[in-house]
Amino acid sequence: MKNFFIPAVVALMVVGATLTGCNCQDDIKDDTAFAASVTASTVPQEKNAFVELFTGVKSEQSAEGHRILNGLMVTHPGRIFCMNIHTGVYADNTYTTDFGNELLRQADINAFPAGTVNRQVFETYAMDTVNQGTAIPIRYIANACDLVMAQSAPANLDAKAEINAQTRELKVAVAIYYTESETDTLISTHKLNVALLEDSIWGEQLGGSTLNPTQYDFNNAKYCHSNMLRHLVTDQWGVDIVPETGKQIRRVFVYTIPEQISGVDVNLDHLKIVVFLAKGKQNVINACAAPIKIN
Repeated sequence: MKNFFIPAVVALMVVGATLTGCNCQDDIKDDTAFAASVTASTVPQEKNAFVELFTGVKSEQSAEGHRILNGLMVTHPGRIFCMNIHTGVYADNTYTTDFGNELLRQADINAFPAGTVNRQVFETYAMDTVNQGTAIPIRYIANACDLVMAQSAPANLDAKAEINAQTRELKVAVAIYYTESETDTLISTHKLNVALLEDSIWGEQLGGSTLNPTQYDFNNAKYCHSNMLRHLVTDQWGVDIVPETGKQIRRVFVYTIPEQISGVDVNLDHLKIVVFLAKGKQNVINACAAPIKIN
């Protein structure tokens, strides 16, 4: 399975690549035109909210979490982006990924379901009032999103994606424009992340019929999962970005989508991409969606 990216900055010259799982130098293409097709806004804006929901098919209250987050995305289109991560004991080894356990560990979750918003610490809403981790109960996610969306974003994002239906090759182009300089002298790089999500996955979900009946098919006794994390194209914690103001920073990522992930078919028509930029493993400074075109 190929998983690599092609950097391109300003002049869009191919300057390097990161490969995972294979030695595929001959497969790296010059994607300067595709990279140039995205341009981030140069006007200072507020942050978008990026929500990680830690969930599982055996967690009854998770269905309520799904309903709440779907409602937030409808109420705030283009401002709130959600990623449902099936992990932990309540996942029952269903819909899990290679990345969920580490994400769960860093969020300091002590009950399911729970979430993080831009991987920030909210002292008022913290699930663990002693360690003050980023985890918050689902009932406070809307409040945390409101706080984040009022914050100034030091960087803007733009992204688009294409999928070759025959080869199942996914290409994602991302543009970053920093409107503010990094003020922390200890931080020399940020982390750019590309997440592959999937909607309309039918299966089981404890509590689905009662806590989120609009996503439940009573005839077939199946629940429709959405916003499900399937893969992190940029690996566990993303790829390095040097925060430089005043120019468009562009990257192209390439990933061959498998037929199945964790034993569950991957439907190309139901995929979506969320891109987020963070200061290391925590503190997401902005996020956006990447519309997908299937060729």
